Amino acid sequence: MNWIQTKLDSFAERIACHEVNRTWTYQQFTQAIQQIQAVLPDAPQSVIAIQTDTSIEGLAALIAIADTPHIALPLPLELPANEQDSMRTVAAVTHQLTGTSGNFQVTALIAQKTPALYQQLKQSGLLLFSSGTSGEPKAMLHHLNALLDRYTSVTPRSDRSLLLLLIDHIGGLDSAFRTLFSGSTLIVPKTRTPDDTGAAIAEHQVNVLPASPTFLNLMLLAQVPTKYDCSSLEIIAYGAEAMPAPLLQRVNNAFPQADIQQKFGTSETGTVRIKSTNKDSLFFKIQDHDTEWKILEDALWLKTPSRILGYLNADERSLEADGWYATGDLVEEGEDGSIRIIGRESALINVGGQKVHPAEIEAVLHELPEIEACSVASKQDPITGNAIACAIVTQNKDDLRTWKRRIRNFCRGKLAPWKIPSQITITKELSTNSRLKKITTGQDHNASD
Repeated sequence: MNWIQTKLDSFAERIACHEVNRTWTYQQFTQAIQQIQAVLPDAPQSVIAIQTDTSIEGLAALIAIADTPHIALPLPLELPANEQDSMRTVAAVTHQLTGTSGNFQVTALIAQKTPALYQQLKQSGLLLFSSGTSGEPKAMLHHLNALLDRYTSVTPRSDRSLLLLLIDHIGGLDSAFRTLFSGSTLIVPKTRTPDDTGAAIAEHQVNVLPASPTFLNLMLLAQVPTKYDCSSLEIIAYGAEAMPAPLLQRVNNAFPQADIQQKFGTSETGTVRIKSTNKDSLFFKIQDHDTEWKILEDALWLKTPSRILGYLNADERSLEADGWYATGDLVEEGEDGSIRIIGRESALINVGGQKVHPAEIEAVLHELPEIEACSVASKQDPITGNAIACAIVTQNKDDLRTWKRRIRNFCRGKLAPWKIPSQITITKELSTNSRLKKITTGQDHNASD
């Protein structure tokens, strides 16, 4: 892809990335792309699992594959081995790329039956898996060139952006490509923990921090803004899950110098350009000339040129033949044409025939100043089928009985009776998945009466 080569060549002496105590120039990044191109198989179409030693080399591999008929499957080493094995099987991987600069290797694997969907791909492809929060992870086939082409108009700039999400996630890829195709610098922390993130921000004077609301909350709980110098932050971009309004206010208070921006996109469509009403608001407008949108029965639909071709292991009822995709995100419409994401339609809990969304309950619980984080999910109930359970993080030392009474009294009048949590758990921290999003399955709560 000539436009990518032209962009990267124009940044040759700039710093592309700091990762694992190494500094990469754009010239070295381009050399890694060329080294990977030299070892790619000559077969007409191969499915290549990417397992390089660093994220920046994984990104180089994706760009290298974009000029071939092959299909890329990013498999970060941080993923559990059983998840990697499952993904290789579903994707019918034929080759594996491993190694580091100067020593990349491609190993042929045992041939597997080629999924029929691959026949629709005319150029390079990209396989991404969903997080599996609502079932088995879905394998999604993208046209890699269509995704990359959305970055042709990124303007040059000079800043430093932290890469928290792995490159097997559409949000991680968006952060990385927007940085690299603008000639800016990626900062990859030692580990994806709040403290190592704070240390990286301070050491490299990071300007842009993309993160999930859950991870931002973990940073606040770890007191990152007071333990580390975060004064360099100019933009904090949040997305991947619904942001509770009280948490948004806490983030604004903790990072007063930063512009807090909401980001939006889906694994099926790629990211979509939006503009928040203001830094204190959860409402935004879609401002993307490549994107059409509509709302049907309170759920958001999108149409973009980078929508996936289909799923390898799931039905395609959400993908319409004319290019529309049913996101499954429930939204609230503002009077000025803006929208607010409420949460996933699949997260709705049926309590005796009444539909309840966890985000609505979490928003109320976050109003209690003693609650630093919370997660709401369903629990089995012999009468209503399901009831509401919640896990809370708090420094308050009151016992469980006191907390249960406090939450019920606080929610009374703010929530309908069937929405008030009947089981409460006090926990030290909320569980997160590899996408740094909160895990909300009832089984994770160990809820107690």
